[in-house]
Amino acid sequence: MSIDLLNNALQELSSAKGINTSVNQHLEAVAKRLQTDADFRIEIGQATNIWKDMTLILSKVVKEALDPQQVEQLMFLFRIVRNGVAGVTENQDHARDANLPQLIQEVVSQAAHTHYGNVAYIMMLRAGVQALSNLLTGNNASKDLIWKSFIVQAPSTSCDQNLLSTLAAIEDETIVLSTVVLCYNCVFESQERSALLFSTPAGKSLLRQLTNESHATSAKEDRKSFEMIYTFFDHLIGRDYFPELFEALKSQNGSEDEEEYSIRYHGENFHSQDNPIPKIQELRIEEVEDEEESSSKEKQNASKKKEHQRYLSQEQVILLKMADSKIYTHHEQQQKLYQKQHQHQAGHSTPSQPSCFDPFAVDETEPAVSQETVEYLTAVFGKASTLTIEIFKTLDQPGVGQHAVEDLANLSSGLMLLLGCLSHLSLHEDGHVLSATNAKRANDEDDDEDDDEDEVEEEIERMGEIVPVPEWFKAQHMAMVNGGLVESAIELLRQADKSLARVTKPVTAMPANPEAAVGTTATSTPAMSANTESTLLSNTSTMQGQKSFFVGLKRDIVRLVGNLTYRSRHVQDRIRNCNGLIVMLSQCNIDDANPYLREYGILAMKNILAGNAENQALIEELQPIEAVDHPALQEARVTSRLDAETGRPILTQTKPTSL
Repeated sequence: MSIDLLNNALQELSSAKGINTSVNQHLEAVAKRLQTDADFRIEIGQATNIWKDMTLILSKVVKEALDPQQVEQLMFLFRIVRNGVAGVTENQDHARDANLPQLIQEVVSQAAHTHYGNVAYIMMLRAGVQALSNLLTGNNASKDLIWKSFIVQAPSTSCDQNLLSTLAAIEDETIVLSTVVLCYNCVFESQERSALLFSTPAGKSLLRQLTNESHATSAKEDRKSFEMIYTFFDHLIGRDYFPELFEALKSQNGSEDEEEYSIRYHGENFHSQDNPIPKIQELRIEEVEDEEESSSKEKQNASKKKEHQRYLSQEQVILLKMADSKIYTHHEQQQKLYQKQHQHQAGHSTPSQPSCFDPFAVDETEPAVSQETVEYLTAVFGKASTLTIEIFKTLDQPGVGQHAVEDLANLSSGLMLLLGCLSHLSLHEDGHVLSATNAKRANDEDDDEDDDEDEVEEEIERMGEIVPVPEWFKAQHMAMVNGGLVESAIELLRQADKSLARVTKPVTAMPANPEAAVGTTATSTPAMSANTESTLLSNTSTMQGQKSFFVGLKRDIVRLVGNLTYRSRHVQDRIRNCNGLIVMLSQCNIDDANPYLREYGILAMKNILAGNAENQALIEELQPIEAVDHPALQEARVTSRLDAETGRPILTQTKPTSL
């Protein structure tokens, strides 16, 4: 189809008083040709009447409201715009000057609220969002205009002020993906446009919707929209916007920025197109209240709102998952880098010409997140740990079940994610580099599986060269320590040790009837590797049920403290000064609610005592008071007591009682 035929078709549509669908085939042909013919795009850009006629057509649709008979025609028009401006800056400028982006936005807004899962509407919405995305790609002027019309001020009062959030909520993979691509292109390498996300109601609404959408689609296969949402947030975190993101996603209950309604569109046949939902004006009856009573209620509501905002929101927890994934991926890459250098050195080392570790390779590495983000994560952990301590104290008192299930679930999940982030941020692969002799010794030992591997590792550690730690890691470690992370972790562990009693699963004999084994398992030890969500939510009205949210908490705290203490005399002393030695030593015990707690505790105590005479002396001063029988020993009919002279425990097995 030629330019002249397209001009005639558009002029016919712009001057028509009613709906004219006779030119739809011509419009479809133009859209298909533009998709593959780059020269045709240039030719259309030079025909200024085309952009003006499109403006007239869309203006009439906006004014007279969207008619179902126009949907297919509008889809073809949007495809013409989408394909016509792709990669052609001049065409993008022509469309912007003709006010096409705002008009497309208004038509898309109407369709987004009236589609009811209709396939034709969905196809038109796809083309409209893709057209808007192509209109701004690589064009900063168009990015500024379109982004502000979405985030700051919509083209008109009838246009959806949160249109991007509405589009992201539609259950259509293509629409969601195109919407996220549009958002990513706008914020990419633009501090001004990124800042609008955190300072405007529409921006905050979009962030909340995208986090929830990522959570809803993460378990589904072949969801490119999830990957794009993750890329979107990963970019913002990488640009040091994590604090702003976290604040924008905090609980919005009762806030002025909260949406008056929440929309979640479903697929086809969600609602009949012929029977739309009518808009009903709500009738309210106001009651006259006493001023004192009204003031009292306002204070109570304000107090509840303030208390609720102390908890983490679901969106903040999802953001922490993204941050944790980013930090963990960086840690894995760091380990692979050092392993590669170790292998390279071992392969090029000879007794006559030993190779040396390249310190420049360490300096070239970059941190997973900025130091500002590390400091903010440390501060958030401090607040979350303070709130958790308060909750633990109330769980030990009468009146259990006073905490909302959602609040406890978000707090516990967020706390565990924070511990995971900080644990990996405090861990660096400093290892030891093999010298030529050690490399040969290690290779020889690998050939003989019966040799003592521990002796090889000790020899390597004794003669090996210490891998230097990059400066950014030192600054990162100091930021966490100076932010009070050690003290916060120790205080949380101290209260958890009081409120969360150790759980031990006794060794029981197998029942004669296998079916009877269902009811004989331990009642208080959910496995860490299993999904315990159903059991948690079904038993939160009891103290034990609420405590079960924090399975694995003590183990993760001990792991974090052990990482922070490694080769750090400063942290060793801080633990002693906050009376943390005893509580850390107490974790060197089996706890089925905290798998590997004892192992992490022993490793942490090794780091705490290494080269620190004051800490070692304090441990040596401890004296045994009494022997406490472990439930596992009781099950095996073994009792313990302390020897009066040596203070060592003595085990005695009792004979089974005869029936």
